[in-house]
Amino acid sequence: MFYFWKTKTLAYKVKRRTIKLLILVSSIALAGIIFSQFYWVKQAINLRQEQFDNSVRIAAKSVINQLLDQKNDTVYQEHIRMISCKKMDLCITDFINPVLLDSLLQEELGCMNLNSDYFYGVYSQKSKNFVAGSYKGLKTEIINSRFKFSLSSVYKHGNYQLGIFFPNTTNLVIRNIKAMVLFSAIFTIVLLTSFIIVIHTILKQKRLSEIKTDFINNLTHEFKTPIATTSLAAEMLLKEDVMENPSRVYKYANVVLDESKRLESQVEHILQIASVEKGDLKLKPGKTNIHDLLEGVVDSFELRANKNNVKLTTYFNATHFLLNIDKMHITNVVYNLIDNAIKYSPENPEIIVATRNTRKEIVISVSDNGIGISREFQKDIFKNLFRVPTGNLHDVRGFGLGLYYSKEVVERCRGHIRLKSEFGKGSTFEVYLPLGNSSQSNLL
Repeated sequence: MFYFWKTKTLAYKVKRRTIKLLILVSSIALAGIIFSQFYWVKQAINLRQEQFDNSVRIAAKSVINQLLDQKNDTVYQEHIRMISCKKMDLCITDFINPVLLDSLLQEELGCMNLNSDYFYGVYSQKSKNFVAGSYKGLKTEIINSRFKFSLSSVYKHGNYQLGIFFPNTTNLVIRNIKAMVLFSAIFTIVLLTSFIIVIHTILKQKRLSEIKTDFINNLTHEFKTPIATTSLAAEMLLKEDVMENPSRVYKYANVVLDESKRLESQVEHILQIASVEKGDLKLKPGKTNIHDLLEGVVDSFELRANKNNVKLTTYFNATHFLLNIDKMHITNVVYNLIDNAIKYSPENPEIIVATRNTRKEIVISVSDNGIGISREFQKDIFKNLFRVPTGNLHDVRGFGLGLYYSKEVVERCRGHIRLKSEFGKGSTFEVYLPLGNSSQSNLL
């Protein structure tokens, strides 16, 4: 048996390590894929940017070449000689017609499919003075632009340059590859979302598997004890010396009866949870004095309280205590809360059962001075099969069903249940049930 348990534990640890390794490898692979996507998108943007820059340079060079061809034309040279007869010093605008330059730039950039807003200017590299262009207050941007071309081949004096500035270069480049960027972003988001969902599902299933394993272990223990006790008592009843002693027969018969009731109670508890899960829980509301109900539950703990040195105190402060509820199920709820309070208060338990009224509700509170519940577990305390880890407190047994069942019953009664707890300082469960018959009209 020990070898089997050890083997099972080892297999569980190996499985756990395998899951962690799988998640780690998958995360690294996903990170690599996402990085690759960003890398290729960046490369595509850089390539488009380079193509754009080359197109601008080709267009600008074509403009300058046309201006140079015009300069070498005999008709144009005659035109320059005529101007020189009228002016002592010729300037660059005598050699480069601003209207012609604007027309050539527009034509050449259009031929290269560079359909984007641009600004340009012809300026002296020494004085930074502009003599032509459409700069509109963007002189600094044009001077600092990466698209600067020397006009010395057309006009040697003054070291003039043609500068072109595109204010929306990045948008233009991205617009050219927006389909690829968009699809890449969509696929990356889908892949990342799917990965997160898969990992979440795996961890959730792993957690559920652990919870169900604990449930089966607890179920086996809880069933094994009464079955073993019943079998032992039955064996004793078959012995001749016991059969001849009526007092011993009565004693062992009571043991069989008590353990059978205990086993029946556990089976009934599990069946109740099963009915809740399937939605088959049927409540039968009736007029109930909640104080009488609480007194009955508290009295049922009298023997257990005396045996375990439990101080069980009641404070019934509610002035409105008649409810239209399912007496059996609410009794089970209160029993579960008091039973948990005793189980998780290992040393000198002090349990307080109290009632009070709000404007529309009655509040039933069960407080203890036990081990309390850490904040990290409080959000899961009402989930099915969930049991709070109890550290070294190994004698606490249960199925992790009681609080889930209690929450479902209270909510079916149009109420709600709250927890106030601090680790090491005890817990308080508060059950809020509505007053009046109207709140119970839909329970049948």
